[in-house]
Amino acid sequence: MSDQAHGFLIHWFTDHVQSLPEPRRLAQAVRLATQCRKDATAAGIPLAEIRTAAGGDLIRTLLDALDTAARLDNETPLSPQIEALAGESLGQELSAQ
Repeated sequence: MSDQAHGFLIHWFTDHVQSLPEPRRLAQAVRLATQCRKDATAAGIPLAEIRTAAGGDLIRTLLDALDTAARLDNETPLSPQIEALAGESLGQELSAQ
């Protein structure tokens, strides 16, 4: 595996993977894999290197990343300070109406 392909995937996943409801993840993984391959080709990275960097299955790797993003989104609550600020903001909006 090339360092270039590995680095490309790390940055690409960071920019494109986000939390989604479970029913949408497989279709999104397929769409993202297609876009990732196009972007890698445009960047001059051979698709064989992308496949290797993704552990042999780009769609499966993307699906795992989407699952992880959703799990982290569900497990990571807002800090109390952010919740307080959001509550204050909502209170100000409601009192202005």
